[in-house]
Amino acid sequence: MENSLNQDRPRRREYSKQFKAEVLTRCAQPSASVGGVALAHGLHSNMVHRWIREQRERQAAVPPAFVPLRMPTVPFIPAALPAKQAEPAGEQSLPEVDLQIQRGELLVRLQCPLSQCGALLRELLR
Repeated sequence: MENSLNQDRPRRREYSKQFKAEVLTRCAQPSASVGGVALAHGLHSNMVHRWIREQRERQAAVPPAFVPLRMPTVPFIPAALPAKQAEPAGEQSLPEVDLQIQRGELLVRLQCPLSQCGALLRELLR
């Protein structure tokens, strides 16, 4: 008797992967609603929502496309550079600072030696 009861029951429909993929593609369209796509294909919207959820879970299980690449370490090899020739005391150039301040249409440009830059900025910011 048990077998006859199971045979009388309607079986669940099984849908092909291709059909599911087509439905999910249509649901992914910007102007599509899941309910509308489900209705157009004669499906219950809850089932289509489940397919979408399952697809997201499968995609989340896929390993990331970016895989860190280990580069072999290259040993440091010191290079000999030619010695820098010192300039005579009178010709030594001190580093200079170029300063531009613009407020609206007013533009102020200053060029001063690095040694005087601190004092100049203190005066400007007072």
